[in-house]
Amino acid sequence: MKKKFTALLLSALLLLSLGLLSSCELQLFSPTNDESFPSDTRGGDGSRESWLAALENPTTTQRRLYEEALEDGSFTGTYLEFLETLGVEEDPETAVNTALRSTVSIFAGFSPASGSAYTSAGAGVIYSLDPSKGDALIVTNYHVVYSSKSKGNEQPVPHISNDIAVYLYGQQVESRAISATYLGGAMEYDIAVLKVTGSDILKETQDHPVYATEVVAADSDSLTIGEKVYAVGNPEAEGLSATEGVVSLDAEYIDIMTADDKGTVSLLEIRTDAAVNHGNSGGGLYNASGKLIGIVNARDEESGVVGFGYAIPSNLALSLAQNIIDTCNATETAHGGSLARLGITTRTEDSDGIFDTQTGKYYIEESVGVFEASYGQAAYTAGVRTGDTIVSAKLTSSRSGAPYTREVAVTRLHKLTNLLFEVRLGDTLELTVSRAGELKTFTVDYSNSAYFIALN
Repeated sequence: MKKKFTALLLSALLLLSLGLLSSCELQLFSPTNDESFPSDTRGGDGSRESWLAALENPTTTQRRLYEEALEDGSFTGTYLEFLETLGVEEDPETAVNTALRSTVSIFAGFSPASGSAYTSAGAGVIYSLDPSKGDALIVTNYHVVYSSKSKGNEQPVPHISNDIAVYLYGQQVESRAISATYLGGAMEYDIAVLKVTGSDILKETQDHPVYATEVVAADSDSLTIGEKVYAVGNPEAEGLSATEGVVSLDAEYIDIMTADDKGTVSLLEIRTDAAVNHGNSGGGLYNASGKLIGIVNARDEESGVVGFGYAIPSNLALSLAQNIIDTCNATETAHGGSLARLGITTRTEDSDGIFDTQTGKYYIEESVGVFEASYGQAAYTAGVRTGDTIVSAKLTSSRSGAPYTREVAVTRLHKLTNLLFEVRLGDTLELTVSRAGELKTFTVDYSNSAYFIALN
């Protein structure tokens, strides 16, 4: 695995560096091809019933206390929230079972230019759910629903499957298939969003809310090395399962083959030693509280290094997913996102490990400098210049009716990149920089559509 310590990345696409600290060439973590599915039944008959029975019959002291608190009205909320009030930091069984409720298995059918039809298998997470209508949005990997070997005349997007089925945990039988369609995605970031409309199976979750729930995300920027995690996916197309591990590296950039096998891109990833296999793609990486911290998408299969899998951090994956949703809802013909550009190239000028004595954890802090500010582009027009050091960024938006602001300290290069996925036309972004020892704030006005680039 070749390490790059130059910390400098020139991005022609975004004119914004992603600041590689280390890099290795990986291929996308391929979904499993299964030509016989869905005529057979997989996932274990009765698994859902036994799981539900376990939830309904508490076997631990904490669970019994929770049920009693709900009954007497002294507490309202989820079991995991109750555990937090008791000071219980983790409950592996509950964390995994919570994750299972927000994870689905995915099967995408393709017709090749020659030969027999085939099906690829992966997983996804439930991003939004409306049981009353039977509607849902599901986030997965782009390469789970894309195949360069297909005929290429698929609608609405060539090589994207138009025969997609998703399954809730324990329901992986043909009669419980939920039809899904492709809403949009971004190949260069390996994220796709699927849409489910009017599903009778999802409507059942009104009366049985333990069947499925929207995923709850954690702040992936707060991860530290050694933190316990669980990978939940659909390995070998055998149904949802979980593996346990730790965060091996909280954030790194890796060179990875695109879904069409025509090139490589640099993706921000979490490295973990939780076992992942073919079919885990698109599934979730969850923390000890059952909250999503990443979307599993790759593993190293060529360099000889074993025991490592990779997941796109939740902050990046879900910001991009919402970007895709907003763009596709605004323009019916769109099938991708729209990324705001700053028009600058950045680099990591300095990096340090900071030990937090209160939490007992290490965090990395970087100094992010502007290597080049392109004339006429968004940041340059606002006043940012080559040699500035970016300290913080503040997004202000009124698109939801009421003003919304979010400010991030740019202590890691990817924090600025992730924030750009949240910018929409008409928003403003305040950049505070350090210039010759003095702080200056510049406002980038995103009223110009030329400051955005389409993602597909």
